[in-house]
Amino acid sequence: MLRPGIAVLSAALAVSGCASAGLPAPPTAEETPALEARIRADPGDVEAGVALVAGYRQSGRHEDAGMLLADLRQRDPEDPALLVMEGVLAEDAGDWPAARSAYQEALASGRAGPLENEVRRRLEVIRRDELRAAVSASLAREDELAVTTPDRNAIGVFPFLFDGDDPDWEPLAWALPEMLSTDLAVTGRLRVVERLHVQALLDEMAMGESGRVSPETAARSGRLLGSGTIVQGRLRLEGGDRLGVDAAVVEVGEPGAEQVSPLSDEDAVEQVLEMEKRMALDIHEELGIELTPAERERITERQTESIQALLAFGRGDEAEHAGNFAEAERHYRDATTSDPGSSMA
Repeated sequence: MLRPGIAVLSAALAVSGCASAGLPAPPTAEETPALEARIRADPGDVEAGVALVAGYRQSGRHEDAGMLLADLRQRDPEDPALLVMEGVLAEDAGDWPAARSAYQEALASGRAGPLENEVRRRLEVIRRDELRAAVSASLAREDELAVTTPDRNAIGVFPFLFDGDDPDWEPLAWALPEMLSTDLAVTGRLRVVERLHVQALLDEMAMGESGRVSPETAARSGRLLGSGTIVQGRLRLEGGDRLGVDAAVVEVGEPGAEQVSPLSDEDAVEQVLEMEKRMALDIHEELGIELTPAERERITERQTESIQALLAFGRGDEAEHAGNFAEAERHYRDATTSDPGSSMA
């Protein structure tokens, strides 16, 4: 049997597909006095308390919501519904560490039940919000960062652009950079900037296609990310069966001393997995990293044997970066169905 607070949240989860799925529907103004009376009669009534906190939050009474929640938490510090509401209020205040702590505690309780998916979704949203905050902070310090030399061993990979008439192949522009990031991190000699961080910066800078392949943009991005190397690229689908890759390795270096090393490859589209491996090896070579035989072997290990799995992964990656987590999960499941042995999804 579900605990009362969980039942309140779960009911909303069952009927809502909105961004706040899993949270209780706020009471109407007419319902609020009755809930307040229930709390006065029984200060430990979690069901009434969770609903009332949601109502106070909805009406802008954040201080009242916080005080009521704090009292309820003192009475039942491990109730997962109260922990979820605490996380939500912390999110409202922009206190990402406190929100993360509350959500992680709710998961660790082992009693989150049907709220678990919502809590995990919110943890992912928090991570993105933190990255956006970090990007905003970097942009605010851009004049200061513009005269710095970022870490040469840090590398960021931009999502690739796609040129072609067949949109069925466009997910490769998302999947290949993700695979490339994985292969560049294999040896531990390069610190790969999380692609979500890269995407947050591109979103904040409202980057158009021309900017995504501009060395000047790469240098600017590298300093903002603390990354001494940026990889940009474009996929070309030609004739429906040939795939070309035009990439650039931009070494940021000292201000005004950026170096651009172009890389190009072309092959049958069915050889896209081999093309990605060749590019990973070429990037190491451009950066002057001499690989051992064991490192080279690890880089050339296939993450999947299925192009359909690769395409499904690319669709999932694009959906995830857009915040469409349910759609992303569906595509990732398709990827594992196409290739159960794949390590990607």
